[in-house]
Amino acid sequence: LIELMIVIAIIGILAAIAIPAYQDYTGKAQLGDAIAIASGRKVAVAEAYINTGSLTNLDGDTNGIPPNTTTGAGKYAESLVVDEGVITATMKATGVASCVQGKIVRLTPVAPAQASDPIKWTCYSDASCKPSTCGDSS
Repeated sequence: LIELMIVIAIIGILAAIAIPAYQDYTGKAQLGDAIAIASGRKVAVAEAYINTGSLTNLDGDTNGIPPNTTTGAGKYAESLVVDEGVITATMKATGVASCVQGKIVRLTPVAPAQASDPIKWTCYSDASCKPSTCGDSS
């Protein structure tokens, strides 16, 4: 009986360590999905920048950029908005990992120094469990 209780205690300790790590992993995967959805708009923003020469007025449903999605942008993202070339995905408030509920992922274009250079993108998220592909820069 004592051996059984020790085994149960060990399983409880392992579960206490594994469950939070699993939730962080799940949150990172869900944010990764939102980043992938938002990345689909990067080509449209880049093309609009090439055509207009400016990032201003590059909004959803203008200059060939798809319209903003305010409800159900993806499995985990609630909305996807392009404003002045900045692509913002807002995570759902329910049905996602607790570390990403209502958080944002923002992809910001950085205009190149020369017109022949490609646009650089920075990624920002206010989620505590963001993937390594989305750094702290904004």
